[in-house]
Amino acid sequence: MSKSTTHSAIIITAFIVTSVINYGFSVALSWFFSPAQFGMLGVAQSLLLTLGLTVGSGFAWLIAHEVATSGVTDETLRNFRTALVANCILGFMLMLGLWFAYLSKLLPLGSEYHLVIPLVGLATLLLAFRAVLNGAMRGLYQFGPLSVNLVGEAIAKAAIGLILVKAGFGVAGVMIGFVCGAGAGLLHSLWIIRPSKFWRGKGWFDIKVVPAALPLFLGMLGPALMMNLDLLGLRILAPAGQGNELAGHYQAAVILARTPIFIAQSLILVMFSYAAKKDNLRESHEAPGYIGAPLRVWTRLLLPISLVLILAPKAALTLFFPDQYLQVASTLRIAAAGAALLSLATLLIGVIQAGGDRQRPALITGIAVIVQIVVLVMLLPRWGTIGAALSLLAAGLVTLIGLSPAIFAQYDFSFHKLRDLILRRFYRMGLPLSFLGILLFKLPEGERTAAAVKLGLAGIGYCLALLSTYWRRPVDSNFPIRQQIVQFVNVLLGG
Repeated sequence: MSKSTTHSAIIITAFIVTSVINYGFSVALSWFFSPAQFGMLGVAQSLLLTLGLTVGSGFAWLIAHEVATSGVTDETLRNFRTALVANCILGFMLMLGLWFAYLSKLLPLGSEYHLVIPLVGLATLLLAFRAVLNGAMRGLYQFGPLSVNLVGEAIAKAAIGLILVKAGFGVAGVMIGFVCGAGAGLLHSLWIIRPSKFWRGKGWFDIKVVPAALPLFLGMLGPALMMNLDLLGLRILAPAGQGNELAGHYQAAVILARTPIFIAQSLILVMFSYAAKKDNLRESHEAPGYIGAPLRVWTRLLLPISLVLILAPKAALTLFFPDQYLQVASTLRIAAAGAALLSLATLLIGVIQAGGDRQRPALITGIAVIVQIVVLVMLLPRWGTIGAALSLLAAGLVTLIGLSPAIFAQYDFSFHKLRDLILRRFYRMGLPLSFLGILLFKLPEGERTAAAVKLGLAGIGYCLALLSTYWRRPVDSNFPIRQQIVQFVNVLLGG
């Protein structure tokens, strides 16, 4: 496997581990909490996700790009220190702004959030500090230590959160766990980058770094907003007294639907650094590979996950949640379709911006966010969770449509090349995806065991069909099974 594929495999492994921890944590909490409390937790997590991704959307990506392209130089060291100071200021402002919005009732969440909101703000400040450190790690291609960092944070927050919930601290206990996890991750990040001595040299603030980070900030923040505005909008725009409960039911749907987006966000950590190493992708003739990699990994890995949720939403909900959440099966189907589009958009935005085209993705994602808000305002009061899911679908669709000209302009794609690409993908992926769909339609649904068997057999069947489509004879007959596993991981991640 190439280095980029190997690093992608490392990040995906970390994602799988953190997903098991996070999903196990969320599912465990769904059994401890009522739907209203679970909805309150969903709102708090969406606020933290939105603010955390805000502080991780600009300066962190700029530093990753600078270090990947130029290495550790006096200029990149100065830019790193500037980014660190600026991002911490941004995190502090967001923390104060959130608290002010809550106290002034601009964020009308109610008195039950009086402990939760300050904890969300504190976690945001810690994440702002850590984001720039992790950006430098990505620029140095230290994806192994970065993976350990991500897994360690998940373990810390889940363990502390569950202990505090069992002790009776409720949603506030969960958020204390998030703060402790962010603090532990920050200390570990400082330990990892200490050999690079990013603190040495003169100058701690260069104003030129701020406008350079702005387009990256807007472009990367857009998808983060899109995948959280639906739940926040549901809580704020729902009929009086129903916000927490509706958000609780919707939380069960989007926890599953967002899976491809989170995988895309993990993968783009690697793809961005490797794409950034080519300052001008068009001149280096590497563009087709970098634009093809997101399309391949989306078609082979992310799209099938979304199809499972679209075609068998009840089985997925039955497997993970209590029976009271089965009522959002139709919501999950729509949200999964929107998340599928948004996961592809996340990958494309990353490689486009790494290639130097930063303004257009920023503009497109801004328009998509506005469209999502309009859809929320129009549909949510009448259609509830369905309206929230439709807003996610609209945002993903608008983003992909808007990105099409940017892809053609930067990568010199013609419609003929695109048509040939789609036909080749359809020919290679037709069998695995058809096999997946047939199994999901034909296998019966039932209780939790039956749901696990159905989804497990469908997943195994898809993997075997995919491997047979891309099968190659092992070169080393002494280790054929290991080579097949490596080949399958390589195919799954777009190799």
